[in-house]
Amino acid sequence: MNELIGPPQKEDPHKDHPLYWRNTKGGLFEEDFFWREHQKWLAHAGYMLRPRYREDWEPSWLKSGKANYQCEDGKSILRGSIMDATRLSDGQFVTIKKVEKSYTPWEESIIRLFSTAPLASDPHNHAVPLYDVLQSPLDNDATLIVMPYLYRYDTVGEALECFRQLFEGLKVMHDNLVAHCDVHLVNVLMDSTPLLSEIPHPIRLERSYDFKRKVKQRTRTEHPTRYHFIDFGLSRRFSSGDELVAPVSYGGDKSVPEYKDPKRSVSNPFAIDVYCLGNMIREWFMDKSRSLEFMRPLIDEMTRKVPEERPTMDEAFQRFEELCLSLSQWTLRSRFVYRNEFLVGRMYRACRHAIRTARYLHRGLPALPIPSPSSSPPRTLVS
Repeated sequence: MNELIGPPQKEDPHKDHPLYWRNTKGGLFEEDFFWREHQKWLAHAGYMLRPRYREDWEPSWLKSGKANYQCEDGKSILRGSIMDATRLSDGQFVTIKKVEKSYTPWEESIIRLFSTAPLASDPHNHAVPLYDVLQSPLDNDATLIVMPYLYRYDTVGEALECFRQLFEGLKVMHDNLVAHCDVHLVNVLMDSTPLLSEIPHPIRLERSYDFKRKVKQRTRTEHPTRYHFIDFGLSRRFSSGDELVAPVSYGGDKSVPEYKDPKRSVSNPFAIDVYCLGNMIREWFMDKSRSLEFMRPLIDEMTRKVPEERPTMDEAFQRFEELCLSLSQWTLRSRFVYRNEFLVGRMYRACRHAIRTARYLHRGLPALPIPSPSSSPPRTLVS
């Protein structure tokens, strides 16, 4: 007897479309069609998608003779649920996320919380701002949330300022009884506006949004930037007096000790947040650089296997601030050295860093590049 292995494959309803990727090299993928079908409605709502997603789109490379990967409209999206757009009212670039309410029913309410007074004006709030909420006219289960256009991530001070904002932002969430439940590198984005000469293309970050120019980069010491937590799909919100436990939600960091305990069906999600932030810093920064060893004791405390032995975010943030105050200006201005650097490259970067540091000192730029409150993406409060 033949047995079906795995779930039955869902047939793609768009497979016969002339612009489907199997019919046209560089064509539309299945997840692209959701946005194509919503393009006119989004334009009416005030958000214009790139030419690739418009109903009258004709692949430019068919006439230009270029390869599809050399053309702006030959680039799809990295994730089917995330789309970039231009806000027609002011020309600002934004990000639109499709939220499936049946899968993450609390995501919209949690992101609304941090974009509504009084938290919206709190400079310590590092949750991604919310600009708009739209209900899909074609899918009752799909809500589209509109957010700023943010960018995924050379001194020790620059790294510490990133960490400071993440400690601060997670503390604000916990103070408001919200556990993120998926603290991971992919869910931390930065506002690229101060660092880049213009908005980059979402797929080819070294090219301009219209694909016509090369984007120039600036340093974070000269142009301080802000970091934001995104993706509240697994987040949990509690009320005062609630027991701070919830069913274990498996986020992007699979090393969480609570995930590996088969007897544990519920856990303290705030303790998991503390572990995940500490482990993110250890895995993606400390293990790759010799410049952050002074953080080892704090990170070791945050990543203890027993949840009850970890500090709270209040305690971790306080210890982090005390640690920063204990560091000399020389340490803060020292170069962020990666462990795998070759000798020649290390010597070149060291010389370049010395010249930059002298320029920073001459201009009086601080070692910790803290952005001004006015540099945060504005929060258009939703009703």
